[in-house]
Amino acid sequence: MQSEILTEKYRPKKLTGIKGHEKSLQDLKKNVQRKKPVIIYGPIGNGKTSSIYALANELNYEVLEINASDVRNKEKIESVIGSALNQQSLFHKGKIILIDEIDNLSGTEDRGGSQALAKLIQKTSHPIVLTANDPYSQKLKDIRKKCELIEFKTLSYNTTLQIIKEICNQENISFEEEALKEIAIKNKGDVRGAINDLQTLAYDKKLTKKDLEVLGEREKEESIINALSIIFKTKDLIKSLAAFDYVPEDLDNCFMWVDENLPKEYSNEDLTKAYNYLSKSKVFKGRIIRWQYWRFLVYYNALMTSAVSVSKKQPSKRFASYSRPTRILKLWQAKMKYARKKSIAEKIASKTHNSIKRTIKEMPYFNLIVKNNEKLIDELELNEEEVDWLETH
Repeated sequence: MQSEILTEKYRPKKLTGIKGHEKSLQDLKKNVQRKKPVIIYGPIGNGKTSSIYALANELNYEVLEINASDVRNKEKIESVIGSALNQQSLFHKGKIILIDEIDNLSGTEDRGGSQALAKLIQKTSHPIVLTANDPYSQKLKDIRKKCELIEFKTLSYNTTLQIIKEICNQENISFEEEALKEIAIKNKGDVRGAINDLQTLAYDKKLTKKDLEVLGEREKEESIINALSIIFKTKDLIKSLAAFDYVPEDLDNCFMWVDENLPKEYSNEDLTKAYNYLSKSKVFKGRIIRWQYWRFLVYYNALMTSAVSVSKKQPSKRFASYSRPTRILKLWQAKMKYARKKSIAEKIASKTHNSIKRTIKEMPYFNLIVKNNEKLIDELELNEEEVDWLETH
């Protein structure tokens, strides 16, 4: 299950696979076929981008995706988007121009960018779709006047639950109903987040309420994914240098996130160059530990952020789903396993007048003697789940 990203595996291929937005999808399809510029808006993770790709697949169109954060001023908008609007499809298909996250047109460096984009979208011979979280921002007023607005409302808890339940059935994941419900509720309509949580927690094809204790880490992951986007999707030296400043993770964990996800965004010479900088950051970390030169932390951070960011020729335009480092996941799994073992050892130790440390060492013997020994199980006050754990470890 871990070898394949479930958000990609279950990305809908047709509009009928998109749940909860039936009316919005009809409006979207109608406007795309008429080549009327559209802004689709709504909260993150509720299917906006997936709907574009599903529609393109249904109409046998290509999608040219551009992130607004990469073309933030008038000059770049006219150069990059202007060229894209005038190019014909390589395979003589129809083409949808997707400009993602137009909320990112902000700040003084973008002066004139909104107006330039508003002019361009009137001239295109291809359907153009823009995505936003808040299309009513003042900075988007010129664009808004030229587009149809289609809202993708927050998905209901029941819709999210239905989607992840279907994935569980497809992936042969056994689950407790309450555990799935809690994932659906916690994600507040963010289906992508719910699927990512499912994949992280059900690593052994099983999901219980006990596994949900890790969801407290969710806010940390959202912060670090935003930081990775800055490093991988831009070439901004200053912004990337500060990418981890407000991430509630230490730099060593941040390093592992960069290391794990770098190959999803970089390739060939770019990847080699980026890994070269990343390895040098580890050299500085070694010197910090060896000589206690804590001022070298600035180099450790700079090499894994700014140096990695500027080592690419151009940011990748393709969508990449960042994943938690497998090393962190293994550490968490080991921690959960030890916590369960210690909890059982504490219960046995209290009944046998033994130390917890010694009981943990002698756990293999208890694994053998509790098997089918109902009387001993009752005396140790072990519940069914604890007995099952002992018999299988």
